[in-house]
Amino acid sequence: MHQNEFTDLPGMITLCIGNGLRPSRAKLRQSRRMAARDPAKANEVRNFRIDLIRTAEVLDESFPLQEGFSIVDYAARSFGVWQDPEQYGEVIWRFAPEAAERAAGFRFHPRQVLEPQDDGSLVVRFEASGWLEMTWHLYQWGNKVEVIAPEPLRAMVDGYRRSDFGAMP
Repeated sequence: MHQNEFTDLPGMITLCIGNGLRPSRAKLRQSRRMAARDPAKANEVRNFRIDLIRTAEVLDESFPLQEGFSIVDYAARSFGVWQDPEQYGEVIWRFAPEAAERAAGFRFHPRQVLEPQDDGSLVVRFEASGWLEMTWHLYQWGNKVEVIAPEPLRAMVDGYRRSDFGAMP
């Protein structure tokens, strides 16, 4: 089996992708990222930016996937693409009644649970890391979304919940 060598500039990171570990937009939910491992540095799978790849070369080498590795499980550990084990845990958002129907149409996370509330609001639950990417996304909802948990994410978002947006995502 062939593998591809990708160089990610700056920093000249060489990625080896083979035996089924390939860029997976559908799994990672963003087309600018790629899950791969760099055997020269570590055995762990990491995320890399595709837009920084400048060259690709087909090599006549391969390596086995880590035993038990699942791209679906790997991707589900983050909200977007960046993973931080220190942040991983339960995430709970509450969308205001006027945003609930709109929010119910979003797939925020592949393992999300939607809980319609008696007051018309919507609670969204999932487990992930990536608080910075969550804050970027939540900003566009203005004051129509409240972070219930985790508390550090709530603190990041609270000062930026604007009421003057004329539309929702």
